[in-house]
Amino acid sequence: MGLFKGMKDSRERQKAKAFYDTATSEPSNARDARKTKSILGNRCNAFIDLTFIEGAKKTTAYIEAATKARSEGKPAPPQPSTSAYKEVRTMGGKVWVYLPQNYANEIFVLGSKYQQDLIAKDRVIELATSIADELTEALELDHPLSPLGFLVNEAEEEEEEPEADLDLDDDEPEEIVD
Repeated sequence: MGLFKGMKDSRERQKAKAFYDTATSEPSNARDARKTKSILGNRCNAFIDLTFIEGAKKTTAYIEAATKARSEGKPAPPQPSTSAYKEVRTMGGKVWVYLPQNYANEIFVLGSKYQQDLIAKDRVIELATSIADELTEALELDHPLSPLGFLVNEAEEEEEEPEADLDLDDDEPEEIVD
């Protein structure tokens, strides 16, 4: 059964690559092309989020495995990497999505660096948005990609938290000056 699943996944990946190629090669003014590009844009947002999370998770696992290997005197495992294909959950079910390897690698590295506290949340959002803007332009999308929504929301919530009032004289009535 594993053989057939691998064949099915391979066909699905080929379809994902063909969908990407179709979306990038169609003139952007045709109605069908705009619909295809819109679908691809939504899938790319999900791809970016999944790849960022994958980078963080694989980095954690790698650090643990490398630490264990070092303590046992064994060589470190190979560095983690990502694929240009991801299975993404959509309203219609799961679909495979393709994004060129260079974009996938950039997002994966952002997740890895963020997990290691090598890069601040605001900078991660800025860099991911820059990558997304580049993709938006390359794909000629009508609406910009908005990556890492979960981090953006978290950052906005942190900004909204009121700062502690350090004025310790609140209990005393204010002095009225004539």
